[in-house]
Amino acid sequence: MTNSASVVPRFQDLDGPPFRAPWEAQVFALIRALQDAGTLPPKEWSAGLGEEIRLARERGDPDLGDTYYGHCLAALEKWLLHSNLADREEIGARIADWRAAYLNTPHGQPVELR
Repeated sequence: MTNSASVVPRFQDLDGPPFRAPWEAQVFALIRALQDAGTLPPKEWSAGLGEEIRLARERGDPDLGDTYYGHCLAALEKWLLHSNLADREEIGARIADWRAAYLNTPHGQPVELR
């Protein structure tokens, strides 16, 4: 018999889908890829994400269960800036690229950068 405390839940064991939108999965995958490559130390990531969540609470942002990946994205952007892997202009340009792609994609089609 397996000790239930030692069993790590898998995504398919959770109620509902693990991601509400494709961008959430992409943020998660990017963070994991950076960690797997040794570029983003897990302890540093945890501290940065924790800080972002703390700041959101201080701003009065409600935690309705749909804010986690937004906090992940904000923490990732700050980490990229702090690590000199991207600057504000690069991040802003990428946001503008995605916004343009989203606005120019027919409803129901996947959003892709050209």
